[in-house]
Amino acid sequence: MKANTMSNTQSAKLTDFSLEMTSRDIGSIPQVAASISNNTQVKIAYLGNETMKQRLDAIEALNKHSLEPMPIISARRITSPAELESYLSQAKKVAAIESLFLVGGDPSAPQGPFSDSLELIQSHCIEKFAIKNIGIAGYPVGHPKVHNDILWAYLKQKHSELVARGFSVEITTQLSFDAEGVINWIEQVRQANIDAPIRIGVPSPTTLTGLMKFAKQCRVSTSLGLLLQYGWKVSSLLGNIGPESFLEIIQERLQQLDLGDVRLHIYPIGNLVNAVKWANKNL
Repeated sequence: MKANTMSNTQSAKLTDFSLEMTSRDIGSIPQVAASISNNTQVKIAYLGNETMKQRLDAIEALNKHSLEPMPIISARRITSPAELESYLSQAKKVAAIESLFLVGGDPSAPQGPFSDSLELIQSHCIEKFAIKNIGIAGYPVGHPKVHNDILWAYLKQKHSELVARGFSVEITTQLSFDAEGVINWIEQVRQANIDAPIRIGVPSPTTLTGLMKFAKQCRVSTSLGLLLQYGWKVSSLLGNIGPESFLEIIQERLQQLDLGDVRLHIYPIGNLVNAVKWANKNL
């Protein structure tokens, strides 16, 4: 990658953040919408303990408050193409959605025909719904159950197939604590001729226990020692830990390297309102 000084406009992209929510956060949407920009992208989780109606209610509420709903589709949770098409058809009715985020999902075994997001893409199920933007996941620190070579092959193939079908593509990374590792991974993405916007996933402030629990849910290995090694500021075991030092390193490296369109994705860790308050104060 060539080194240079990025323009203020490009550097400022880190202030453009997306959020994530579950159906339990619906009551927070009016307060959140009042303090962030219209059309801020909000990904809606596809959890196993939520109903289709709950997900649709979240999509409708986001749209009502001028935010951009981006439903997450968990490939291994889809029981049939008909179920997926029903969900997308209803989501188009309540919010005219134009964006989806595709992941394999948590179940170890598929509950239907799709074993991963690539198979879902190849099924052509989403192409009849006038979807314009597709988000896919990136794994700077790898995946405990998938070899790194396979992750890279899948990322390249998913990007290539989606672009060939006319979708715009966006990559959001999993939770990561090693800022230099994330930058190195983005460099590799660009070297692979993938120019899609990349959102770096960061946690909103929480306790050490909360952060460790969330990292485990995301299948990301960490410890207090690793956090300190990576430069995270842990003032006490009971105090909140935020990604400020992580983002300082990211910002500095982005000012040195030409890495294209890089933005943020904030994992709220159970409190959407607090996540937005932190973002408004620190970004």
